[in-house]
Amino acid sequence: MDIKECTEQNEIRTLRPEQIDRKHAVLSLRARLIFLLFVIAIPLTGMVLGIQNMFESYSGAYDGIMENLKIANNYNLSFKEDMEYSMYRVMIGLIDAGQFENGDIVEGTTKYATVVKNPHSLIASARQAFEKTIDREAGSDCDIKIRGILSCLDSLERAVDKMIANSAEGGKYDENVSIWENDIQGLCSMIQEYITQYIYYETINMEHLQNELKLKMADRMQGYLALLAMVLIVGSCCSAAITRSITDPLRELRQTAEQLGSGNLDARARTGGLEEISVLAQAFNQMSDRIRRLLDKTRQEQKNLRELELRLLQEQISPHFLYNTLDSIVWMAEGGNNRQVVEMTTDLSDFFRTVLSGGREFVTIEEEESHIRSYLKIQKIRYEDILDYSIEIEPSIRRRIVLKMLLQPLVENALYHGIKNKRGGGCILIRGYEDRNGLVFEIEDNGIGMDETELAAVRKKLRLEPGEDLQPIGNGGFGLHNVAQRVRIYYGDQAEILVESEKNIGTCFKIYLGNRKNS
Repeated sequence: MDIKECTEQNEIRTLRPEQIDRKHAVLSLRARLIFLLFVIAIPLTGMVLGIQNMFESYSGAYDGIMENLKIANNYNLSFKEDMEYSMYRVMIGLIDAGQFENGDIVEGTTKYATVVKNPHSLIASARQAFEKTIDREAGSDCDIKIRGILSCLDSLERAVDKMIANSAEGGKYDENVSIWENDIQGLCSMIQEYITQYIYYETINMEHLQNELKLKMADRMQGYLALLAMVLIVGSCCSAAITRSITDPLRELRQTAEQLGSGNLDARARTGGLEEISVLAQAFNQMSDRIRRLLDKTRQEQKNLRELELRLLQEQISPHFLYNTLDSIVWMAEGGNNRQVVEMTTDLSDFFRTVLSGGREFVTIEEEESHIRSYLKIQKIRYEDILDYSIEIEPSIRRRIVLKMLLQPLVENALYHGIKNKRGGGCILIRGYEDRNGLVFEIEDNGIGMDETELAAVRKKLRLEPGEDLQPIGNGGFGLHNVAQRVRIYYGDQAEILVESEKNIGTCFKIYLGNRKNS
């Protein structure tokens, strides 16, 4: 993958909403859904809060009336009876009124003992309940009745004090009877009557409250139903619009994808409208452009590959190599070395059989080994005094498939640029094995080696891109470039060729093919 393609991929991955065509008004799906939520949620929330507020108001008023009625009923049931019983016992002298200073008086020691209520405590409790605890509206009927109760309690308190004082002095029984009959009983009856009337008016207030609630509910429910109908209509329209804003662009995008899939590389998706769909359409259009460029690049690579293979084939069928080989066969035949003639002729035949290989682009490692072995055997006959070689291929990888003519150009480079230039000759070692990263081939020689300048030049040849200017055949270095580019085209970025060399020590080429599936 080149820099331009990598940049295009990054652009697609990092495409942001602000990069969309600004000719169209763009709203994100999230913004539209939030708008729909507000259109529905705000009115419904207001309606719910209104109903809740109405019921809370009614509930508060209802609870207040019920609490007042509860207090009033307690005193309506027991106050008159407890007060009259206590004062009657005082009147007839059965209890000492002074004992009330300690609270209620218990008569008897069994579980059936009678409790005589403290009259002062009864009056104080009633006054606290009706004056402080019960809520009332000033000037209302309930307020009038409570003021009557409080006035009677004041009078009753004075009558109780008078009777208790008379009991303490003694000899005033007749006066106490009069207080009992005219004041105590009369005032307790009046208090009970006031309480009964108060309960009646509170009951009427509760009835009014219920009627008011019914009227408010009827009035508000009409408004709420109208609001609900409006919310449903507006919400349905917004929902339909949002749905169309999603489905229509997606349908257009699908149609564009179908056109692209059918081979129409000019098909482009329309941007605008929904932000997310616009981002997707923009990325789709960039992908379409990139597919077009990749197809163009693939066609160009195929063209370059055919040129590379043709030139490699021309290199392998070099007249110079063929002439020298045939010349060697002639002088061996003239010398009567028939066995060597047969071997060299067979090796030459095997060599060109692999070169042609029926038009195949891939061969087995075993076939590639046979190819370089035939080549080295031919060269060994020619350079017997200066050339030795060794081939070490792991048996486990011999049936694996590799690119044709992968190793021979590097072996030839080692011979002509390494061994021949060294006094006394040298040895070429070819290794093939597999490590955890994939297949590895090494072509090592102990020839003349290279200095830093020469090594840099060779590495540059290995990095040349397809289509760049190549050296003419016969000037050296084309085979290296050819192998490097064919490896790059067929195996991709996972493959590479590395070279290390030291002057007067030797050179080593390493080919890493990675874990390619067809390797």
